[in-house]
Formats: sequence, structure tokens, C-alpha cells
Amino acid sequence: MKAPAHRSLKNWQFTLILVLLFFFTTLAAVWHVSQLQSQLIESTGIENAQLLSNALTEFRTLYTSEVIETAKRHGLEITHDYAAREGAIPLPATLSMLLGEQLGEHASGSRISLYSPYPFPWRKGTGGLHDQYQQDAWRFLQQSPDKIFYRFTERNGHKRLRYATADVMRPACVQCHNNHPDSPRSDWKTGDLRGVLEVDLSLDQVTAQTQANLKGTTAIFGAIALFGVIGIGAVTSKLRRTSVELQQRVQERTAELAGKAKELERSNRELDQFAYITSHDLKAPLRAIANLSQWIEEDLEESLTPEIRKQMALMRARVHHMEALIEGILQYSRVGRLSEGVVDVDVGALLGEVIDTLAPPAKFSIKIDPNMPTLRTAQLHLSQVFANLIGNAIKYHERDDGHIHISVADRGDFYHFSVSDDGPGIAEEYHEKVFAIFQTLQAHDTMESTGIGLTLVKRIIEEQGGTIKLESTEGEGASFHFSWPKHPVAHDEH
Repeated sequence: MKAPAHRSLKNWQFTLILVLLFFFTTLAAVWHVSQLQSQLIESTGIENAQLLSNALTEFRTLYTSEVIETAKRHGLEITHDYAAREGAIPLPATLSMLLGEQLGEHASGSRISLYSPYPFPWRKGTGGLHDQYQQDAWRFLQQSPDKIFYRFTERNGHKRLRYATADVMRPACVQCHNNHPDSPRSDWKTGDLRGVLEVDLSLDQVTAQTQANLKGTTAIFGAIALFGVIGIGAVTSKLRRTSVELQQRVQERTAELAGKAKELERSNRELDQFAYITSHDLKAPLRAIANLSQWIEEDLEESLTPEIRKQMALMRARVHHMEALIEGILQYSRVGRLSEGVVDVDVGALLGEVIDTLAPPAKFSIKIDPNMPTLRTAQLHLSQVFANLIGNAIKYHERDDGHIHISVADRGDFYHFSVSDDGPGIAEEYHEKVFAIFQTLQAHDTMESTGIGLTLVKRIIEEQGGTIKLESTEGEGASFHFSWPKHPVAHDEH
């Protein structure tokens, strides 16, 4: 009765994990968009500052090369106080600062300035290095005049960009600066850093424009979040219904399998009882027939002809064959249904016991490789396999001085055993037939065989998860190769 509550708890845990996963995914997406927005604002600000700085620099270069030279040829004076003098025009630096002020007014909250630690006397109040940024910019551009120096700052809660570039001494300006009576330096050389052009840009407009452009993206994320929550709710509801249905099916199936298992157990018990009774009831009259024939032969010993004696012996042989056949069928029916406890088996010692039980002819040679393993397995089953294979090699050999070789190879999870002999061999067309039940290659009158031995061997090996195959050529002996697991195979007891 506690299973549904446990299942419900698992469902809620899964739902919670799903919701948290969606929440953190959405949070990560929002954070990523926020980062992209910040990067976009900064990159746009840098681009705008660069455009202003480049425009002012190009204008100053053009003014110096074109206007100033023309003015000099016409005798015009170039001075900072041009407004107070007749026939004068402003210096390039003076005009650049005026233009910067005009551009700054159009760029709301922004300004453009030109400064240096060597200002002319009339610019000492505004042209020097007045804060930490200006000092840092001067030091940096002295080392790397071909690069830019920028920093994002905040002023009164508004984000700003301070963007500085180097103003280097040009060849046309060196003589003028060194010879001017008010110049703070007279040792200027081409390429010297004479000043810093700074664009102090407000990012309010850029931020507003970027946020306006990203409103659609924000709306999309909001819709995704809404549909995600709805989807999670629908999926969770569906999962709950499906879970309940599956739980009911599992319970029904479990009950059905439990009933079938009990029925199978009862059927196996009846089958074992039937096999035992059948075996006992069939063997008893067979033994009676064998004993009766023996008694008749003893009672009528003086009057029996050789032909009758032969027929009586043949009848007893047939009776013994029938007993062996019944025992073989009984063993075959029990393979896989009756479990046997596993033990540590020394295969070398096991083979010694099997060979002693088979009692081969004195001249018969059986060689066992010295590297036989010790493994944990069902000893009786492995013993049956070896007993049948070795016994067949002895039984069907045409000589009493035959040879058998038993070897093993380690193949990962399995050991591969081989039982090879130098007997008459088996033709290729019979390689599969020898494993079929009741199949023999010789008549019962010439060789006593039930036709169950190799069938039993094959079934035992396959129940253990292994395989068996035959390699043989008629007249050149036979080799049976089979695999056996290193670890016992678990079987349900019936």
C-alpha cells in the first residue's frame, strides 16, 4: 500500500528537478542576454568614440596641411587669440578644441578635449593633466602611441566612456613648436607625444537605443518562460497519469507472473514426480525380464542351442539398452530445472576422478595439460560433460592403445576446453547430427549407445552460457571444443 505514495514522491521530485532545470536555464539565458547587451553598449560606445576621434584628427591634419600653409603664403597670422587680431586665423590645436566643443554639444553630455603636461601659457588652466585617468592615458600612450587607451566609468549614476588617442608631433609642426616664443619645450622631435586627444562620451543614448532594440528579445524570452511553465505543467500531468497507468499494469503483470511462476513450479514438481515414477515403473519390469531370461537360460542350460543362447544374450542387451535410454532421458529432462550448488572445482583433479571411473584400457593414453584451472562452478555438470566426451573417445576408438589429449585456453570470461582423440573420426555431414537426441552413427547391435550423451552434453554447456563444436575428418580423429564460464551462471530454481 506504500508504493503509490513512494511513486508520487518520485514524481514530485522529478517535477521539482524539471522546474529548477528550466528556471536555471532561463536565468542563464537572461544573464547571457544581459552580458550581450553590456558588450553591445560598450562596443557601440567605442565605435562612436573612435569615429569622433578619427574625424577630429583628420580635420586637424587637413587644416594644418591645406589651410595653414595657404594662410602663411598670404601673410595671415596663425595664433590662439585670432579673435582679437585683424587678419588672423586659429592655430590647429585651438580650432580642434573649438570643434570638439561643438561636437560635444551635439553629442548630449559628451565632450572632446586635448591636453598635455606641456601646455602653452594661455592653456595652463585647462590643458594640463588634471585627473588620474589623464595621467594614466599619458603614460600608456607614451609607451604605445599607436594604440588606444579607454576606460568605462560612472558619473552621477550614468555610464561613460573615456577614449584617448595619441597626438604625435608631425614633421611640419616641429619647427613651429620649437621656435615659438611661448612654447614650453624647444626640443621637440618628429614622433614625440605632444598631447592626448580624449573623447569623454556619455553612453545614455547608446544604452537606451540598445535596450529598445532588445525589447523584442526580452519579449521572446518572456514568452518562452510562459510556455515553458505551461509545458512543464502539461508534461508533469501527463507523467502522473502515465505513471499511475504503468503502476497498475506492473501490478497486474506482477500478479500474473507470480501466478504463472506458481503454476510452473507445480508443473515441474509433477513432471519430476512423473519422471521418477515412470522411470521406476519401466525399469522394474525390464529388470524382471533380464532376470527371467537369465533364470530360463540357467534352468535349460543343457538343452539350449548356441543360436538360442545368442538370442537370449541379445534380448538382455536390448533390455539393458532400454534401461540406459530411460536413465538418459531422465537426466536430460532435469537439466536446467534442478539447481546444483556451486563449489571450487580443481579441473585437473576432476579429470583424474572421471578417468578413474571410466577405467580405460591399460594401453590407452590420456594426456591432460598441466595448466588446468580451478573455478567455481557446478561440479556434477562439468563432470558429466567430461565423462561423456572422454567416454565416447574411448568407446568408439578402434584400438586399445589410442590417445586422448585434453587442453585448455583462457579466453576472458570463459575457459575453452578441448578433448581430442586419434580415433576413426566423424565425417563432416554428421557433425551436427551427433548432437541430436537418439542419433547414433552405428547400429545398436554393433555398439551400445543411447544417442543421448552428446545431446545431454550440449544442453548442459548451453545452460551454463557456453558453446560446443566438433572438428573432425573421417579417419583422422575428432576434437570437441567447448567453452565454460569462469563464474557460475545464476538460474532460477523451479
